[in-house]
Amino acid sequence: MDYISVNKENMTPTQKKLKVVFADPPFGRESKGEAVTESPNLGILYIIGYAKPRLPNIEFYYLEPFLSMEEHVEKVREIKPDVYAISFTTPRRDLSFETIAKVKELRLDMLMVAGGAHPTIDPQDVLKNTPIEICIVGEGEETTAELLKKIQAKQPVTDVVGTVNLQKNNGVRPLLKDIDFFPAWDMIDFENYDIAVSKKKRMAYLLPIRGCPNYCTYCSNPVWKLEKPWVRQRSPKNIAEEINYLYGRGIREIYLRSDTFNVDIKWCLEVCIEIEKLHLKGMTFQCNLRADKLNDELSQKLSDIHVWLVHIGLESANDRVLKGIGKNATQADNIRTLELLKKYGIKVYGFLMLYNAWEANGKLEHETPQEVNNTLEFARKCLSENLIEYISWSITNPIIGSKLHDIAKKFDIAAYNVKIGNCMRLPDVSEQQMVEHVKQGMILQLLNGIQKGMITKKNKRAAQKAAKILNM
Repeated sequence: MDYISVNKENMTPTQKKLKVVFADPPFGRESKGEAVTESPNLGILYIIGYAKPRLPNIEFYYLEPFLSMEEHVEKVREIKPDVYAISFTTPRRDLSFETIAKVKELRLDMLMVAGGAHPTIDPQDVLKNTPIEICIVGEGEETTAELLKKIQAKQPVTDVVGTVNLQKNNGVRPLLKDIDFFPAWDMIDFENYDIAVSKKKRMAYLLPIRGCPNYCTYCSNPVWKLEKPWVRQRSPKNIAEEINYLYGRGIREIYLRSDTFNVDIKWCLEVCIEIEKLHLKGMTFQCNLRADKLNDELSQKLSDIHVWLVHIGLESANDRVLKGIGKNATQADNIRTLELLKKYGIKVYGFLMLYNAWEANGKLEHETPQEVNNTLEFARKCLSENLIEYISWSITNPIIGSKLHDIAKKFDIAAYNVKIGNCMRLPDVSEQQMVEHVKQGMILQLLNGIQKGMITKKNKRAAQKAAKILNM
């Protein structure tokens, strides 16, 4: 397709609006209740929310994740967009590539664009293996707005900063300084989304912070780590305004979905105070916390605004491992925070990992079987003492874009597929040891899920996967 002319007609804003489709990979209706369809894609909604007032002569469409492949392709056929833009992560690469190929088969006259975590990490993979013509790397609002503006004006788009095409890498665009704006919530019917763990039926995700100040070895967060600052906070008043808007739309529970809500205790308290001023009857909250940044005052304030559940990446019960993976928290921090939250009646969703690896002084280090046993025992104790309400467990996988991925390549321990999925080849750790520990972790998670009503028809595929592992 010609990069300069999207439509063969002499289009003007008064004659015909540019049609732009933003899309998630289609996971299908059977994915309802699973993580991929708990929320619409906030990255896409923020791009549309930013672009709409700046580009009034564009019609925006959003193809949501719960569509089937057939529904997805048929909607593209019906809309006949001038631009098709899909956003995806590395675990969704294969489904996304299949989707792109099927959309291309429609033979529509449109520019095909990709963005999100995977196109940011590896744009050449996308450009060389799909019909995608342009990858948007990093934060997408300004880049997308400029790209669409140039298309409207029939100008070349090969040099837009923040994009990569087969001919040229145009570099990274500086991050937005002002993030006090809302995603395009007007495009969403909240009835289409269903979250596994919630108190209220109507729930939405909200992003109060972009980025994370830490650089854990296992974490891949390329969109926010290409440029600094690594953390940008919205103003407390703007966050409260969005909460008030969502309340008016019938939302009665909000998950403050930033990687770390308590990255700055003073700011976090200010947000809580602004929420408290709203006096929203029946509103409840969830949020993500770090274990090393919580005090009594903030715990009290979280309770005051009806935060009933917090999600914490505990990861390991071993200080050696926590230090090695760059968690910047200790086991004492984990225990202190769990006890403090229990004191204020706030439940915890604890996330754990096994068989992590890192590099220290030029040598490969990894979590030992005994350290995994310690973490399992810690998890059992926390569940029995009601310090943790829900638990999630995974084996460490070196995701592309993470420091661990580079370490795995350097020491030739790259992930390979075994009975329990992708895991690393760690020295002196057998596959059978890993399988046995995964079974123990799965038993804990499965029993906890059944006890707390999380294993239901909505997410039966997760239960079936766990059962398959347990039968090995």
